[in-house]
Amino acid sequence: MRTDCLKSTRMTFAHGIRSVRFTGFSVAFMLLSTCSCSDHPHIEVIAIVGEAATLPCMCPPDWPPFLVWQKNIDEALVVNYYKDDDQEDIQIALEYRNRTELRLTGNCSLVIHSVCLSDQGLYICYYKKNPLRHEKIYLGVTEQGKVSDEPKRVQSTTVISSVCGVLIILLITIAAAYIGITCRNRHQIRRHSTHRRDHQGWNYTPTTSHIPPTTRV
Repeated sequence: MRTDCLKSTRMTFAHGIRSVRFTGFSVAFMLLSTCSCSDHPHIEVIAIVGEAATLPCMCPPDWPPFLVWQKNIDEALVVNYYKDDDQEDIQIALEYRNRTELRLTGNCSLVIHSVCLSDQGLYICYYKKNPLRHEKIYLGVTEQGKVSDEPKRVQSTTVISSVCGVLIILLITIAAAYIGITCRNRHQIRRHSTHRRDHQGWNYTPTTSHIPPTTRV
């Protein structure tokens, strides 16, 4: 009876270990996936209404055979592009015609002239290389003060990196605690099994009894 209970306890404990292990790995995978799949722009540019803004794109020094700048909204708008002669024409969005230019000397930067508030948003620079590459730039537009249009790193990228670091440390701490609890529980089961065997050995009762000889009168 006790042996069956001990086996049942071991089976339940082993099932619990597998369940906790699966849950822990699932949570770790989701957290790491969230960190690795962040969709934030690489660079942010601040421009003033009425002035020109330069959106940088560090493509290879030699001119790429195909380059497209798009604004990423509900429906992607083609802002400007560069192509070889044998490639078909691409329709540029009406609001960007005769208002943008490409700087193809050492990079693939886009210049937007006479910036307006509606120009604010996320822009993506696609250039053909094996494989296709792209860069994301966010253009912020303001009406107040003079703000340099030099690109700066987005602070959200640093924040996300810090959060990922904290989550990784938390996962390591949880894993260490889990290993400690597992080892302690296994040690307790081993002690319980040893104590049970010792207890059975000390309480051993012989199956035969000694009957003293009768004395004849």
